Amino acid sequence: MVDWVAKKRVFDALEARSSLASALDRMRAIDLQYHDMNPDRCLAHRMGLVTLVSADAVARAVDEPPHDTRAYFRGECIRKWPREVSAANWDSLVFDIGGPLLQRVPMMDPLKGTRELTGELLSSVRDVDQLLDALGGGSTERVDSDPGW
Repeated sequence: MVDWVAKKRVFDALEARSSLASALDRMRAIDLQYHDMNPDRCLAHRMGLVTLVSADAVARAVDEPPHDTRAYFRGECIRKWPREVSAANWDSLVFDIGGPLLQRVPMMDPLKGTRELTGELLSSVRDVDQLLDALGGGSTERVDSDPGW
């Protein structure tokens, strides 16, 4: 069963057995317990969900992103320039290269940041300025470094 479907079933069962007011706090606790990395406390593990990836593979993935998705580009940029990466999420990287504006690199297509497509570029540039220049003005956008949030 897909992980999120199993988790939703747990929440649906809890909601059906409890009043909404009492269920909310329990749902928050279950949400955390479901993903607890300790196997003795992990609700997903205790439910008997099958683990598809070994613990060793997970440990390797912390430092070595998959080579066949945009995670490769994102991970390599974070590894090479941790001080310049201001933010990283699924579909973009934001670099702080010292000016009044941050530089956002959109990565909307999950298959366009692969090692095959970006490995040579990442090997050929020595800093973020060169990377941004190589990507060209059309591949980045300027972001206010103080959005006022």
